[in-house]
Amino acid sequence: SSGINAEWPLRPGSENMIPKYMLAAGLYGMIGTLLGPMMHLGGPMVTRAAMYTGALVSGLTLAAMTAPSEKYLQMSGPLMMGFAAVFAASVATAFLPPTGTLGGGVYMIAVYGGVVLFSALMLYQTQSIIQQCERTPHYMNYDPISASIGIYMSTINLFVRILSILASGKKK
Repeated sequence: SSGINAEWPLRPGSENMIPKYMLAAGLYGMIGTLLGPMMHLGGPMVTRAAMYTGALVSGLTLAAMTAPSEKYLQMSGPLMMGFAAVFAASVATAFLPPTGTLGGGVYMIAVYGGVVLFSALMLYQTQSIIQQCERTPHYMNYDPISASIGIYMSTINLFVRILSILASGKKK
């Protein structure tokens, strides 16, 4: 019974949206706090990464919106395999130094593979939200907060990886 009580603010169609807004604001505040130290990499680099991320997300969203219905929704299997590869590479970077051949290759898989993966995930999530909106009956409440958190997290992951690519290019 405690599981039911713990998840009631996140349940779609809940009449009281204030707890959901508070949980979302807490999530966004925590992410902002965790991203804060990355802003010390320098203003122009962070600005460029933000512009690249914005252009990439805008283009991907436009592509997903104009694509034939449910074209990208069939990518769930390859996305899961990509998640496994990028996750394994991300864990391996903690143990392998990026200065070695193997460590450098694993780091490249984690960073560049992450950009490809989260770009594909953005296409999938955008079409999923469009499908949810179209199929939700008019008498039910559509929950835009829960639907958009995945896109928000994909955007943050793209920004972090693009910033990492720009930062590694600056060191050379």
